[in-house]
Amino acid sequence: MSCPALIDFEASCLPEYGQSYPIEVALARIDGSSRTWLIRPSPKWRFWDWSEEAEALHGISREMLAREGLPPEQVLAELAEVAGDCQVYADADLDAYWLEVLAGAVGAPVPFPVRYLGELLVERGYTRPQVVAALAEAKARLPREHVARDDASRLALTVRLLLDGDLP
Repeated sequence: MSCPALIDFEASCLPEYGQSYPIEVALARIDGSSRTWLIRPSPKWRFWDWSEEAEALHGISREMLAREGLPPEQVLAELAEVAGDCQVYADADLDAYWLEVLAGAVGAPVPFPVRYLGELLVERGYTRPQVVAALAEAKARLPREHVARDDASRLALTVRLLLDGDLP
């Protein structure tokens, strides 16, 4: 089973610091596969905000984006292809917002809805102690935070642990 998939974005700044844009996105399936993209800033975001605090958290600089980032059109197309027919979930509504910002930069519709992960967990009937235990186990295995691939992979692992009933 490879679905559902979990998405996570990193952004140019924290929302309290201004108008942010997506700079990295990762999609992780519960089978353990994942893909990540650095996003070259769109010219439309030229006057949007950047914060050193966010850069310190995710470790992605403007220079890195200019050098290694892919065009937003390419990222959006590849992201949609990798998501395929999976339902996509996130642990924060900001991820849906940044997908909208990415799609808006290229004048394209959002390729898939981003659902809130809590909805899936409630639908499946998991208890709070089960979710807390799965999150703790996933964090023990993937402790690095504020890196899109690791954050998405940790969420996907959490779901996989719950589905498999594979908790200590």
